Amino acid sequence: MPYRSVLPGVALCLAGLLGCSSASTTSADAATDASVPADVTASFTAMTSVSTLGQNCMPVVAADPLSLRGSITLTNTGTVPIGPVTLSAGLVIRVLGGETMATFAVTPVTLAAVAPGQSGTVAFAKTAGSLTGDAGVAGCEIVPCDSPIRIALRLTGPHLPEGARSFSEPMTMPCTH
Repeated sequence: MPYRSVLPGVALCLAGLLGCSSASTTSADAATDASVPADVTASFTAMTSVSTLGQNCMPVVAADPLSLRGSITLTNTGTVPIGPVTLSAGLVIRVLGGETMATFAVTPVTLAAVAPGQSGTVAFAKTAGSLTGDAGVAGCEIVPCDSPIRIALRLTGPHLPEGARSFSEPMTMPCTH
């Protein structure tokens, strides 16, 4: 199931509470075409759905055992166009406490510009070998099996606020032993 995106600084959302969405900072009289000034921030929701998630923790464990695929749907709830939107990095976040457990790269994916009142969806995949955790931690210890986690993706593009992210709903890290 998807989960709504949050913006940095929205404390309740970053704490992992459900029902969060982006805060609107859109100028009330902004134009609705590509000529909108760059400093206007759009209002949006972004939902991340994870279709494949797992770790291969068999006797020989790779440095990066995590497999991840999914999609993101961005809905423009404001009055200015958004994008194109680039997904270029991701985080594995602990559900309780909200700390980042690991980072990873995604094959750079671009979602075409989304007009006001419209939605766009694009698939993503984690780049193999890109999972990074705390120093000295490797393999399935980076994101321990059965950990309650959320996946976050960084979103960048015209009219998106700095640090915009989309989160998955809470889930448990499945592993093959």
